[in-house]
Amino acid sequence: MENHRKYLSNNNQEQKKAIFYLKLLAEQAKYLPAQTVLKNEGIEYTLKNTNRSCHLCNNIFLEIEKYAKKGIEVLEGIEFNNFLVGSTPDSQIINKEDKFKAEFNILEAESFKSHFNRVVGKNLMEILNKPPEFNNPDVLLVYFIGYELFSIKLNLKSLFIFGRYNKLMRGIPQTHWFCRNCMGKGCKRCNFTGKQYLISVEELVSPEFVKESEAKDSKFHGAGREDIDVRMLGLGRPFILELRDPKTRKLDLFKIEKKINRNNKKKVRVRNLRYSNKREVIRLKTEAKDTKKVYRSLVGSNNKISKEEFEKKLNKLKNTFENQKIHQRTPNRVAHRRADKIRGKFIYNIEGKFVKSNLFEFTIKTQGGTYIKELINGDDGRTSPSFSEIFKTPLICKELDVLEIST
Repeated sequence: MENHRKYLSNNNQEQKKAIFYLKLLAEQAKYLPAQTVLKNEGIEYTLKNTNRSCHLCNNIFLEIEKYAKKGIEVLEGIEFNNFLVGSTPDSQIINKEDKFKAEFNILEAESFKSHFNRVVGKNLMEILNKPPEFNNPDVLLVYFIGYELFSIKLNLKSLFIFGRYNKLMRGIPQTHWFCRNCMGKGCKRCNFTGKQYLISVEELVSPEFVKESEAKDSKFHGAGREDIDVRMLGLGRPFILELRDPKTRKLDLFKIEKKINRNNKKKVRVRNLRYSNKREVIRLKTEAKDTKKVYRSLVGSNNKISKEEFEKKLNKLKNTFENQKIHQRTPNRVAHRRADKIRGKFIYNIEGKFVKSNLFEFTIKTQGGTYIKELINGDDGRTSPSFSEIFKTPLICKELDVLEIST
């Protein structure tokens, strides 16, 4: 560009210099812009049959088609809507480029890496007829480039599926748990399965998605979690399944839903499946503590209570807890894996039903994250007040179900 500017000046000496350098670029470097300028100005030039390689790239940019062709081969069988090219040049290339820039005080020239990404990306775009995506591409092709050899690594954007699950039986955790003794390696205690529990909601739901998307693996993101002995009923708990490195992005969610539900009758059911994204995963996690949850609890008493006495205690429960914030210290049963701190949780509503003299049913609406079992039994004073304090007799939660989760 500088030589073209000098050529267009009225300075005869400058013009001669400019033509010399333009012809050098056009003939020996085979630089297309210089060739175009000379052709437009009617100046003849002759391409030199030279075996000399480019000092910086060793003629890599004369073989762009080779890099694009390899990219097409690597992408075979991958479903995607957009892509991006990245590169990691060999240190030899970077060092030579840095030395060249320092020697000639070149401050603003496009780097080898940027130029490579752009020209290969443009070539691929024309062949694939798919647009580049610079912020969040479905596929990232990373070229590892040396002067002689190169390789390509594919990074596939995760596919996110939102849904709700019902856990219809007790004894199933939400996610896979490694054996506490061997941490997944396999030992006598876990019968060499590496698992603390044989099955989980995650393991019942995710395999069908992994299979259909041809993903490498998956990660289960739940909006909170229920205890292993608690059922999740009603409309279900929101979750997002992250499918990592999926080869297929267009899934028949209705078919997958039906198959999961058919294969897991009386265990797990999924519904409301749709596509999601990473932003919704973050929102799902951060907003879990602000949800409202409705629980049904079957509560046993150590001492028998008459129906009339139960009604009096129920009224006192309502007066004590409804529309009030309680404070709960981390329960003894989870202290080994959770920070020991005091959490403030809001209780919205309590309803109760007398079943028999030592058995009652409560429906409790609370803020997400409330420890319901401890709200009932008091957990040796770590939750106070508690149902046991109000009833003035030890109470224990025999069964617990989540009936509703809402925002």
